[in-house]
Amino acid sequence: MGVVDVLRRLAWVTGLAIMATSLSLLAAGIYGLIRYDFGYNYEQWPGTVMFLSGLLFIVVGWILYNVGRGATIRQKEAILTTVLLWLLIPLLAALPFKIAAGIPYVDAAFESVSGWTTTGLTILTGEPSSWHGVYVPSVDEVPDTIKIWRTLMQWEGGLGIVILTIAILAPPGVSAAVLYLAEGKFERLEASFKRTAVLMAVIYLILTGIGILLFVAAGTSVYDAVNHAMTGIATAGFSPHSDSLGYYMNKPAVLVAGMIVMFLGAVSFSDHYNMLKGNFSQVFTSIELRAQLSITALAIIFSVMAWELYSSFHNSYSLLQVVFHVVSAFATAGFQAGNLHTTPEAYKLLLAVLSIIGGSAFSTAGGIKVLRLIIAAKAISMESDLLTHPPGYVPRRTVGKYFLDETLVRRTLATVAAFIGAYTLLVMTLALVAPRYDLGDIIFEVASAMGNVGLSAGISAASAAVSVKLILIAAMLLGRLEVITYLVVIRMLYSKK
Repeated sequence: MGVVDVLRRLAWVTGLAIMATSLSLLAAGIYGLIRYDFGYNYEQWPGTVMFLSGLLFIVVGWILYNVGRGATIRQKEAILTTVLLWLLIPLLAALPFKIAAGIPYVDAAFESVSGWTTTGLTILTGEPSSWHGVYVPSVDEVPDTIKIWRTLMQWEGGLGIVILTIAILAPPGVSAAVLYLAEGKFERLEASFKRTAVLMAVIYLILTGIGILLFVAAGTSVYDAVNHAMTGIATAGFSPHSDSLGYYMNKPAVLVAGMIVMFLGAVSFSDHYNMLKGNFSQVFTSIELRAQLSITALAIIFSVMAWELYSSFHNSYSLLQVVFHVVSAFATAGFQAGNLHTTPEAYKLLLAVLSIIGGSAFSTAGGIKVLRLIIAAKAISMESDLLTHPPGYVPRRTVGKYFLDETLVRRTLATVAAFIGAYTLLVMTLALVAPRYDLGDIIFEVASAMGNVGLSAGISAASAAVSVKLILIAAMLLGRLEVITYLVVIRMLYSKK
């Protein structure tokens, strides 16, 4: 009876999440069917697949929700459910993508995981797959229905599957609270978790609208503006063009608009909320925002120096491209404007470090997060103060608005250590199974995958070995929910208590 009880608690949340994620499939399906009515016959099949898949998701989700409706979910079950959803949803969503695009499941799973985790790496590279040589089309070759679905998937994933579920469908109360915390969010905009999730969704919509206006003003089509604004604010990186924003290299204003949108996506929801409320003093004193601006400025200075030092880099890359990729990596957005494989190793290492750091803790960005590094640095400073002062000395234990109690410091250091440990292990594994790649490219690609960035040095491709794709899929999933969460679930499953 105990197992049945647990399954009921998991069922209603899973059902709600599946229904929430059906939105991208339904919207893309409707778009494809409408396009077909206007004479775009190649949109009929993907439109039909997406629409029917969306309906199926709703039916399955409704059944699961009713099976467990009324059950109150506990904290451990919330963590287990969150991990389950971030594994289940991308793998389920890969099925309609496989059917609509006619590609092997492993490639469809890679694209789906990359989309939902807001990573942005793509296997739509226009070459035969390593799985039986099946041709995988390029981004430019796939129907617009699939492009729209990729965009909507990342836009939903940017807000978060669980947060989206709480905001739209979940009833308020304890269940919303434990789910919110299990998603990895520890800040709130309001006292109510439900209200916070709704406000996050509203801010998300406003930022997306601002992004659309910026791209249109910069000279893109409305279609491209919508796609790039949605994936830019989600710090995700999918583009309707194989060249990403490099498609607009002849329009520098578009790249500038892209940098603004990416940076906005990586800024904390708290800072956006304070700005909307007119609390500009809190925005200007935000320790995270100031750190983001400082790190961005230092990274730009370093990258400009590298650009000047390496003549081949200087001759093949514009200064705007150099700065653009710095912002893209640090915001973990993944828009690309040039071939990174040919850039100097020092520049790729810089981008890899920025990818691992990531944006604000309370944003759509990936990586370790700036706030955690600030807390870790403060913890080191406090420890050095204790060693250099007489017994009884009490160091200052605040960083901005945060009080650094032992629990927060311990969790922060554990998260940073687990992330770096898992990253190192993945780099070593990929280097062993794929020795044909340069170590610099492997370091960069794994950082991009685990930081949920999406910039690529050329390893992520349809022709990459299945083992390479699986390692990068694991990196994307580990980065999205962070390593500690998975370790907690493993311990729960194997614990006898």
